[in-house]
Amino acid sequence: MVFIIFFILFIKLGFWQLDRADQKKIIHMAFVERQNQPPIELNNETIQMPIKDIVWHHVTITGEFLNNKNIILDNQVVEERAGFLIYTPFKIADLNSIILINRGWYPLSNSRNDIPEIPPIKGMQTIEGEINQMPSSGIVLGKVVTEKLDESSFRLQRMDYKVLNSLISIDLMMYVVKLKKPIFDKTYVSDSSIPVPDSDKNYGYAFQWFAMAFTLFIIFIRLGIKKK
Repeated sequence: MVFIIFFILFIKLGFWQLDRADQKKIIHMAFVERQNQPPIELNNETIQMPIKDIVWHHVTITGEFLNNKNIILDNQVVEERAGFLIYTPFKIADLNSIILINRGWYPLSNSRNDIPEIPPIKGMQTIEGEINQMPSSGIVLGKVVTEKLDESSFRLQRMDYKVLNSLISIDLMMYVVKLKKPIFDKTYVSDSSIPVPDSDKNYGYAFQWFAMAFTLFIIFIRLGIKKK
């Protein structure tokens, strides 16, 4: 009975990993397809689109940066180096909507007390970037603490829409735009990560579960023969 239970369990885990791999393939294909499409304008019509239909699309936006509410997202590691991401709110022209612009990654200095110099971007701007979902940190215990570093910079350990909504504006959109190149901040590094890792690992895990099920089946057969 125990053999049967574990055999079924291993088979189910194998198929679960295959399903995960297929899901990642679908996501990756959608990502590549949208990356190859021409930019769309983020305006009154396109902001009404569900996030699933617009995520990873290249977009152009016209509006103004709100330089008095820069968000520093802490604990962001790039190539094994600690640093942070800089987000600046951007008010879309002719709309009340405000969207966070990911200006890039910046390495951590020798002291956490050092406040990064974030150059203001003034006047009407037309920028191009990629729609991303707002970064999430999974299960986190406790409330999000907002550190006010100076009159225009706030440091957060994770992105929380409710906190950002109260800090920036009730008109803040629930997704962000990532600049493909740090156009305004030459020292920042662009984050070029894909939405999901390669699915080959899942195929490898599936093979391992099926191999364990097959091994268990062979042991079960041999024990049965010996008893006879």
